[in-house]
Amino acid sequence: MDFRLAWRNIWRHPRRSILTMSAIAFASLLLVFMLSWQFGSYDTMINATVKIHTGHIQIQARDYQEKRDIRKVVPDPGAIGNILKQIPEVQSYTYRAEGFSLVSSRDRTYGALIVGVDPEREQKVSTLKNMIREGDFLNVTDTHTVLAGKLLAENLKVDVGDELVILGQGWDGSIAATAVEVRGIFSSGQDEFDRSVVSLPLEYFQQVYNMQRAIHMVVALCDSLASVPAVKKRIGDALVGMDSLVVLDWKELNPGLVQAIQMDLISGFIFYLILIVVVAFSILNTFLMVIFERTREFGVMMAMGMT
Repeated sequence: MDFRLAWRNIWRHPRRSILTMSAIAFASLLLVFMLSWQFGSYDTMINATVKIHTGHIQIQARDYQEKRDIRKVVPDPGAIGNILKQIPEVQSYTYRAEGFSLVSSRDRTYGALIVGVDPEREQKVSTLKNMIREGDFLNVTDTHTVLAGKLLAENLKVDVGDELVILGQGWDGSIAATAVEVRGIFSSGQDEFDRSVVSLPLEYFQQVYNMQRAIHMVVALCDSLASVPAVKKRIGDALVGMDSLVVLDWKELNPGLVQAIQMDLISGFIFYLILIVVVAFSILNTFLMVIFERTREFGVMMAMGMT
């Protein structure tokens, strides 16, 4: 009886009921679509960022992330590599070394971050090879060759085949200096990265900067974002006793990206809240109309003993 009465009440005014149900359905579909699209875009953004340079996880010397001191190194990268090989969720890893130096062309001089990369391993961790717009990627046997960011190459007024002079400080305090040839020019779409980075073969970097076998970071790529916390914990447990090393995930390596996602989430939830309030008021308006236009009917039913 109650079900039949409720069904008759719904279709007392079919047009009004259809409009109300349509508003609820549209709002629900819009919320589901927007939330799915928003969180999906975050995953795409994060994966694109980590594959350009940082990776999902990095093992570094303690405080290196804050100070970028060339003397804060990972002395035995092979041992870290053996740990990563035993973790199934680690898709690939590579070794890198960094040093801030002056880079000079025939006409201009700029400060840049010189990054020593393993040409073979780097292709499995980052999209650096796919970002080459002119020239070629580095070879394992290369020595006096580099990759330069597009904006840096424009500032230095150099092209593929031109010569650059690098001058900096070595790991042992000595002067690191070399002349190299631009083998390729890359463009990542991130202006800061393209304006300040020069990539050098890792073995040659270690030779120029007197690094011996040391590096500054081991960069690992996981099979998914969801597996990053578990992988970080396993690496941290394996590094017990190596107090000079720390494990950092993509959130700690990209704080600006995390803040941008948080701000976008806040603005998105404000929009969703406004949408819910509008739909709620439309439903409330419908119920008020139904009640006020049937006041006498409800009075008669209550007088007959209906609760």
